[in-house]
Amino acid sequence: MTPTMHLIRRIASTGALLGLLGLAGLPGLPGLPLARAADTAPHEFQGANRVKGQQYYTDLKCAACHAERMMGSASAMYTRPDRKVHNPKQLLAFTQMCVTQLNHDLFPEEVKDIAAYLNQTYYKFK
Repeated sequence: MTPTMHLIRRIASTGALLGLLGLAGLPGLPGLPLARAADTAPHEFQGANRVKGQQYYTDLKCAACHAERMMGSASAMYTRPDRKVHNPKQLLAFTQMCVTQLNHDLFPEEVKDIAAYLNQTYYKFK
């Protein structure tokens, strides 16, 4: 990853910092992430940005990799009866494992965003 890309990611993660400070989504602060996980989300995903998580999931071509492993169905990785993820902590750990194994250079907040997106879309952990 180029130094410019690292800088862009650091600037983008500023929205996560502002969210922690309670400033995200306030009028007058346009462009900050508004799609934060609701208060009812598991604590592992509190403050995560599911919209960004979906974008990272798409950009990193996660669905294509999972479809290849699951005979054409990306969602089968998450919905199969013998799935390996049974709680939010495991979902976050497995998401981090995929990111690490594939040598993607993501911040922990970005991994959390992806896991929150997967939870919202497939797992529905409370």
